[in-house]
Amino acid sequence: MIPVDPNSRTTLVLNKHYQSNSRIFTARAAIRHMMNGRVKGIDAVGNCVSWTGDEVTEVEGYSSSLSWSDLTIELHPDQPCLRSAPNAITGIETRWPIPTIVVCTHHFGYYARKGQSVSSKAIYRIYKGICQYCLCKIPFSEATKDHVYPKSLGGSNDDFNIVLACRSCNAKKDNIFPYFDANGNEVKPKGMNQLISGLPERTVIREEWKQFLFIE
Repeated sequence: MIPVDPNSRTTLVLNKHYQSNSRIFTARAAIRHMMNGRVKGIDAVGNCVSWTGDEVTEVEGYSSSLSWSDLTIELHPDQPCLRSAPNAITGIETRWPIPTIVVCTHHFGYYARKGQSVSSKAIYRIYKGICQYCLCKIPFSEATKDHVYPKSLGGSNDDFNIVLACRSCNAKKDNIFPYFDANGNEVKPKGMNQLISGLPERTVIREEWKQFLFIE
């Protein structure tokens, strides 16, 4: 593990649907929220684990005995950590691993309001009236908002999960994810691309973050 400054930005924050809103915790904030049970950390092999290991959820869907506090999770070779001052008697310092990705179990100052979402007019304007599936220019009367990660699977109403689609393509897509446009490219919302500009320089974006930021 590599010791880092408590104020260094180390941890990408995901909501409960594993979506990013470009927020990044400092090492101090990440460890504090982990210990308070407000977030769970994703380890190097994809296990989503709380600080104490309660209610462990693994990508494959089964439970196991893992814990960040006991260092029973899988760590990255360059896993950041915080360290204590050496013990006055033994001279040994304590190191706490900092998860590089956390999943929120609580809201952090934002609560979605029922029915609140980006407007159809705004989506039509952002995508210049072009359906993101068939790539054809469509009139506003045929425009619909479609959730890239389907609502039936837990997708949110945030702009980074919504694209413009004509009625026909929206019905055809149904709850398929991922979905590809007429040119064979995976459809990715512009909202997410705009949020990326708020992240640190690309040189400090960790490899394991990229799948959540739609970065190749």
